[in-house]
Amino acid sequence: MTTREYRSDEVDDIVAAWRRERGDLDSSPLEIFSRLLRLNRHLDKFRREAFAAHGLDVWEFEMLSLLRRQGEPFQAQPSQFMSQLLVPSGTLTHRINTMVERGHARRLQDKRDRRIKYVQATDLGIAKSDRAMEDLLRSEAAMLDHISDEDKMSVSRILREMLLPFSGADD
Repeated sequence: MTTREYRSDEVDDIVAAWRRERGDLDSSPLEIFSRLLRLNRHLDKFRREAFAAHGLDVWEFEMLSLLRRQGEPFQAQPSQFMSQLLVPSGTLTHRINTMVERGHARRLQDKRDRRIKYVQATDLGIAKSDRAMEDLLRSEAAMLDHISDEDKMSVSRILREMLLPFSGADD
């Protein structure tokens, strides 16, 4: 498609109302952030559904995904979860316990230094997270089908620029 058809959405109505009621304010950030918030709600729903279909909670998929990305033997230290997923230690302990109870992970100790602990994904955990990831990527790709490759790259670049100030920040 060479020309783009402009279609209005609910954010256009919100911005127009703010401009009408408070024309002294620059409401243009709403055009981006309100859409990001709405999109995030849809993405959360798709992710919950994709993971639930495989018996996983969103947090559990995130933890299994971290383990999966480590490669064989699919293990990580608890501190990696805390730093990469921004999970506090009390929450992390509960989540690891739940994953162990469900058969998705096991606890290990380092053979040379027993003070070092690991969480390792089980074959069941890896299989479930792999299938959930396949479903998620299929759903998310379908959401982007109507957007050109060039626009996808532009959106990715812009979102990266927006996120960079938060990279490595302690929350």
